[in-house]
Amino acid sequence: MKRETITSNKVPAPMAHYCQGVLAGDTVYAAGQIASDYKTGVPPEARQDPAFPFYGSDIQRQTRYVLENLRATFEAAGCDFSDVVKSQVFMTDLNDFYYFDQVWREFFPSPPPRTTVQVSGLLVPGCRVEIDLTAVKR
Repeated sequence: MKRETITSNKVPAPMAHYCQGVLAGDTVYAAGQIASDYKTGVPPEARQDPAFPFYGSDIQRQTRYVLENLRATFEAAGCDFSDVVKSQVFMTDLNDFYYFDQVWREFFPSPPPRTTVQVSGLLVPGCRVEIDLTAVKR
């Protein structure tokens, strides 16, 4: 089975030593993504603008940021979100689920199987969600 690492120049490189995803045969295993630029923590584009408090929320902006990064990773692997067969979501507060799910459905009109669990914290302070995806190329 052929195995290669996936990198996308559109996705911030983690400070830790791991790749953005692995392609093993036709299966793509994307590394868990959080809303971080790995330099300043949660970047401005993944945070609610304090000047416009009624335009979205932190969880919506972070979810969109993560899913856009994952989309770039999947494009680098030659597939897209319609190929996703499994998803895992880790949230620091399940009270955010409703707003997270609004953004999720923008990216997945017909959502893949998903497990969602609450965790006590994520790698970067201020991050509210981590998303892991697995896909099979068609």
